[in-house]
Amino acid sequence: MKTIGEKLKDARMNAGLKQSDVAEKLDCAPTSLTNWEKDKVQPSLDVLSKLCEVYGISPLSLLDREYEYADIVAISGKPVSDRTYEEQIALNFSEPVLVRLMAVEAQRQETKRIEETAAFLKDTDLLTRFGGMLNKAEIEAVKADYDASGAADADILFAFHALTADNKAAFLSMLSGMLADSDNLQAFNDKMDAAKAFTLDRLAKQRKEIKEG
Repeated sequence: MKTIGEKLKDARMNAGLKQSDVAEKLDCAPTSLTNWEKDKVQPSLDVLSKLCEVYGISPLSLLDREYEYADIVAISGKPVSDRTYEEQIALNFSEPVLVRLMAVEAQRQETKRIEETAAFLKDTDLLTRFGGMLNKAEIEAVKADYDASGAADADILFAFHALTADNKAAFLSMLSGMLADSDNLQAFNDKMDAAKAFTLDRLAKQRKEIKEG
């Protein structure tokens, strides 16, 4: 496996250039080329960029491997002093590649989200139970609450998300007021049992109407 210095030398020779030719273009001493190519000294990233421009290559071609999106993110999270020279090259010159990697990562996350939503719909039988009554945003909202609440009853979650925004605010305000007084707790529990039964009954009727309609 060749070092970065050896790869720089190969790139120079492939370009048909002498060390003196490159030194003249970069306005530096020919000995600098010798030190870089023998890995005695690492060129600054700015100088490396100019060298690659002269040789007609990408700085990324000097690396031993391709870096994925997660690699670049991990490198960016390291203190500068902890990054290797190769990691710094990957980070500094990956912007064009990073745009592509970010698009790939975004697609991967979207595919994962779709798969998780599909599994949620299947596990809770949401589409059969509620037909086309939920749009995409509402399904995502119900799923988020379902995941966050430790798989709460999907019927109750649906009933809440079926409310309008104003009704949700009123509903939550009512609950807050009732729970503020401990004397209301037993009555609240009784009413919630009744409310749950009422909600489930209404939902059952709606599902029946959808199936028969």
